[in-house]
Amino acid sequence: MHSLEEEKLADYKRIVDGLPVPEDLLDEAILQGFEKGRREKKRAKQRMRSIFSIAAAAVILISFFASIRLSPAFAGYISELPGFAKLVDLIQGDKGVIAALESEYDQEIGVSSTKDGVTFTITRAIADETGLLLFYTIDTVTERKEIIIQDARLKNTDGKTFLLGSSSFGMPHYSLEGEKSFTGTMDFTFQEPLEARSFNLIVKIEGNEHEIDFKLNKEISSKKEFILNKTVSIEGQKITFEKVEIYPLRVAIHVKMDPDNSKRILSFDEIRLVDEHGETWNKISNGITASGGVADDKRVLYVQSNYFREPKELYLIPGKIQAVDKSEAYLIVDTEQGTILKQPHPWKFGHAKVSNGNELSLRMNTKGEFNYFLNGMMRDAEGKEVFTAGFTKYEVEGYTEFAISIPNLKKYKNPLSMELNFYPAWIQSEEKIRIK
Repeated sequence: MHSLEEEKLADYKRIVDGLPVPEDLLDEAILQGFEKGRREKKRAKQRMRSIFSIAAAAVILISFFASIRLSPAFAGYISELPGFAKLVDLIQGDKGVIAALESEYDQEIGVSSTKDGVTFTITRAIADETGLLLFYTIDTVTERKEIIIQDARLKNTDGKTFLLGSSSFGMPHYSLEGEKSFTGTMDFTFQEPLEARSFNLIVKIEGNEHEIDFKLNKEISSKKEFILNKTVSIEGQKITFEKVEIYPLRVAIHVKMDPDNSKRILSFDEIRLVDEHGETWNKISNGITASGGVADDKRVLYVQSNYFREPKELYLIPGKIQAVDKSEAYLIVDTEQGTILKQPHPWKFGHAKVSNGNELSLRMNTKGEFNYFLNGMMRDAEGKEVFTAGFTKYEVEGYTEFAISIPNLKKYKNPLSMELNFYPAWIQSEEKIRIK
């Protein structure tokens, strides 16, 4: 457990390293952490196992505050959350959320619902014109090794503009030893600027629906917009960066692909913002990363927000971009023969096989990690859409195995074709496009 905590804290340090805070405030943050460690230790001293665990946590806590430069207000906030690893899991990889919390742009909600020994609480919220991020806890009377949010539905209750685009409520919560408290986030994005301020949230946990009404009382900050209309050629592919919109939760980069390009642009893997000092704001790792499909000429890409920072200079760097020839943007598989009939160059798929009657497995040869799923639309030889029930993957050194569940697989006429949303072939540009 100790090494896991240290690893997560090291990740967190890399994420937030460089945030400006006066050095004379560090001692106060360290002392706050030390006092919390002492309080935790005192409460648990009757259980020897807990004493060692809390002592280790106290050491990690002090090292945490000493090794990263955070404001005391933020240090106080995270010290009240149930466990450092949980905090890191919530906000790691998103400097925009960290900056919003440091700037006290978030707001306390504190509304709960309890059913059958399970209490669901919305603790805090961060909102802008594009989305709503909710922090929540699930508390149980008995220790649980697993608890899952089965569904979440959000609607407005004040009649103002509210057009939901997408929602995510995190992964299932697991604990090897069993816990009574779990922490997570829910992320809702909107297709139009959010005007609603009163909401109703229904969350389904263990078959019970928890219904919560809540309001946003703080003013939502307006976006900062920069018009670019800058066209760049990346290995012969023309891409126009039309504008950049900076919101508290995310930065929206509007791009347009030239319809005469020979390649289909799949994914902007390393697009990022950088200031005059070299500080970067990378692609969002937890949450929505883009809107618009791979077949669309126009797309909106999302990176971490620098809304609460005001650099003198700000640039956009395209980075590595997944791209395949338009004539090869499909994977064609004969499921009866277990053969791959067509795939993009360079060839990455070695074989295909069907197991359990309805699971198509595809093996991709990869030198490194490829953290994407094969989840494009599938059609059979007659053009009928193939219904898929789920996608899974696992990685072994040297290759990645993808499994696609296809109910009633035999009813579809071979071969099957899949539109590729992702593929390990790239074009790249490190050109700095000036935003301001």
